[in-house]
Amino acid sequence: MSSRGGTEAFVSLWSSIFLLILCVGGTVIMRKFQSSLAVGFFMGSVVAASQMFLLIFLILFGYIEDRLENNLPVDGERLNGFVCLVQAFLLGSFAAILAAHRSEILDQKISDDDDVTYEAPARRT
Repeated sequence: MSSRGGTEAFVSLWSSIFLLILCVGGTVIMRKFQSSLAVGFFMGSVVAASQMFLLIFLILFGYIEDRLENNLPVDGERLNGFVCLVQAFLLGSFAAILAAHRSEILDQKISDDDDVTYEAPARRT
């Protein structure tokens, strides 16, 4: 397993590109295209990203076992695995929050007028 440098590089690059696309796409969807289809697609993308980071976490901890058998250091895998687990948790939490408030998001339309101020929705009792 010591020759997996290219694989780790690809996974790191792909996950960072995917997060960048998710951030830009989410910003565009939440600012301009607030339709039910667009918000649903964004929510599904966030869930998919959460699952991807959870799988990367599990793969990295599988690498730890292999490296321990070969008496190799595992500090990098532990750090990367922990970061992936935190990222999976954060994305999953965001997807749950987005799902809980999707009707409020769809009801709210952001105007491009400079003189219009944002008012928070009234709290339900």
